[in-house]
Amino acid sequence: MHATAYFLCKERVKQSLDQIDEVAALIAATVHDVDHPGRTNSFLCNAGSELAILYNDTAVLESHHAALAFQITTRDDKCNIFKNMERNEYRTLRQAIIDMVLATEMTKHFEHVNKFVNSINKPLAALEENGGIGDEESVKGILTSPDNRILVKRMLIKCADISNPCRPLELCIEWAGRISEEYFAQTDEEKRQSLPVVMPVFDRNTCSIPKSQISFIDYFITDMFDAWDGKDLR
Repeated sequence: MHATAYFLCKERVKQSLDQIDEVAALIAATVHDVDHPGRTNSFLCNAGSELAILYNDTAVLESHHAALAFQITTRDDKCNIFKNMERNEYRTLRQAIIDMVLATEMTKHFEHVNKFVNSINKPLAALEENGGIGDEESVKGILTSPDNRILVKRMLIKCADISNPCRPLELCIEWAGRISEEYFAQTDEEKRQSLPVVMPVFDRNTCSIPKSQISFIDYFITDMFDAWDGKDLR
């Protein structure tokens, strides 16, 4: 949520999104991992968990996070922050929140990044090459189209979700250690239950956390933040 709020303060992001988008982004960031069991989607599917069965092995955790967030609001009136909203506005907000939470599912990572690059970065680059980058109306048209606003929101929460390597080193090391321990525990459990080992690199006896982080940065972070920053969405 901290990273999402940070991105929402950036001028080009504010130019692209309206107030409902901003509220949706903050709520999605808040609930995007609610009730996370500390295991990956692949583990839950391989183990035949109740959640995997409920969500048909598809975006299991992300579907659970989004569904539970709204279930909480309907179970207790004190928690229903949406109760005074007009129906259509609520449906718009709800759909935006669900879409953003589902976008954090990593199997669709490169699909989301490629759509963002092709629909936003490349058109903006073409404007610049044609000498039209100063044409704010053209830029605004690209950034505020309904489809592109969805892409901006998805990219925003995805960048926030995996932004740990961009934080101050002390925080980065602390959280890298925590996520690595979570993965170590999953590998241990997979071995105990004779399940497929989803992430063999995260064996507590052999894993180098710094090397695993470098691989993560090279594979996911670099291209993603290049896409986000590529055409001055700061």
